[in-house]
Amino acid sequence: MTNINISKKVAYFIAIAIILIVAYVFIIPNDSEAAISVNTEKEVFSARADYPVIDTVNQLDENADLIVSGKYTGNREAFFQTDDQGEIVIRASKSEFEVNQVYKGNLTNGIITVAEPAYEDEEAVYTIEGYNLMDIYDDYVLFLGESDTGAYRIVGMYQGQYQIDSDLSTQSFGNKGPETVYFENDQLDHYSSLKEQVFDFLLEAKEDSNLTE
Repeated sequence: MTNINISKKVAYFIAIAIILIVAYVFIIPNDSEAAISVNTEKEVFSARADYPVIDTVNQLDENADLIVSGKYTGNREAFFQTDDQGEIVIRASKSEFEVNQVYKGNLTNGIITVAEPAYEDEEAVYTIEGYNLMDIYDDYVLFLGESDTGAYRIVGMYQGQYQIDSDLSTQSFGNKGPETVYFENDQLDHYSSLKEQVFDFLLEAKEDSNLTE
């Protein structure tokens, strides 16, 4: 009888030990993982620029040579500008963009190169006026101007790039989104207002396209 009780007690303590080990592994954060998470956070360098403040989608339209929607292909290269001493003064990127629809401009669907006013490496993010680089997961509408660099430029920095729902069925106009993660507080409401106007512009263009088909 004593042996049976001892065996039960041993089994009980073993079971408790197993539960504690499982709880530790799955609930308590691992120090090394926490350290990795902290170390992978990149420093953000944000620069100011002299650019026109745009208040309406009509102004965006007037300043754009090309208005397109599509996706970033994943191909991107550094596009730096240097001063007379060879020091880097502007860190930007040239990104490939696959055009799915043209709203303005003489262009057929295909691949274009877009100069984005931001750059990212393994250690840091460099942004001009809070502009966030396009990612491969989202669809975008871009208001673009021609340039002599071999790439289209974004009109008005962050004011010329908008993440959109692919079929325009749903859209968020809140202050927080993938485009605004590096914004200053005074940019959020301004951008949200512009984005809502851009969405109406796209819906109107879609309706006009349906009428002509």
